[in-house]
Amino acid sequence: MEIQRLSPIKFEERPRRLEKRKGWEVALSYGDHDGPFLIDLSHRRKWDLQNSNLGRYRPLGIKVPEVPGKSIFSDGILINRMNRTQCYIWDLAASRSRAPQSPAYTEITDGHALLAITGPSALHIMQHITNLDLSNPSLSPPCLIQGPVLHIPSQVVLLSRSQSGATVLFSFSRGYGQSVAEAVLHAGRHLGLRPGGENDLEL
Repeated sequence: MEIQRLSPIKFEERPRRLEKRKGWEVALSYGDHDGPFLIDLSHRRKWDLQNSNLGRYRPLGIKVPEVPGKSIFSDGILINRMNRTQCYIWDLAASRSRAPQSPAYTEITDGHALLAITGPSALHIMQHITNLDLSNPSLSPPCLIQGPVLHIPSQVVLLSRSQSGATVLFSFSRGYGQSVAEAVLHAGRHLGLRPGGENDLEL
């Protein structure tokens, strides 16, 4: 019997397309819209890797960034260097069947919410919910910035940025999931922000 797993986030709008995946109900699409979108990715697998010598690890075959604040995105896997001894790993698209096999890894999927804001006005929307300067031209995506989103400690990743829009991911403790999602939708309503599904995330 498959265990039913629930996201900490539930949008009022019902998705047009759903997919059952390893106990999760995953929203693929909420209809034909141009964005910007707020996408719940809390179901994507996430790990915390901690070790005094991170350089000797290659999570899911990918080298850990050497400098805190740097991220590497490869084959659907995003690796974020947090500090000297810690990094986070987010499986955004690869759906690897095997988890990293070492005591240094802790799976944190169920404990952390993960949201994405993508499309036109994404950075403008982020300005309403955080004082982190994601428009700073010195930032080279993908990159990690740790700081508050709606006063909640978060790991924020600027995944991409262009003249047509941006994609920003942010993760935080699961218990804040619903209230954060509602507040973000409210903050971005005047810019056309609405729920999106996995198919709306351009990687």
